[in-house]
Amino acid sequence: MEKTVEGFFDTYSDDFFEYFDRYKVLKVMQNKEYKNKSTNEKYPKVISLLEDKESVALNYEEGKAINKILKLQEELDGIEIKEAFKLGFKEALIYLETMNMLNYK
Repeated sequence: MEKTVEGFFDTYSDDFFEYFDRYKVLKVMQNKEYKNKSTNEKYPKVISLLEDKESVALNYEEGKAINKILKLQEELDGIEIKEAFKLGFKEALIYLETMNMLNYK
């Protein structure tokens, strides 16, 4: 009998978020749709506003940078949702196989 791939229920029964974060990093970062744009150097005040929640005055270019970052985040959220769906389907198949529910004999 083939060895079943270990899934969430076997590996991370206590910490789903840790499991999903690891999966997300591996899959999303490899996804060709994912765009990794660095704004740290060009717009440090934007990063202070978004990450550190500091109150800062922004110019027009920095405002455009925020819009771009928010759009990219929305795209990334969509990619993460797709990956979560795929992971859920994979986990369901693993679970059904371990319960012998996929044998049609």
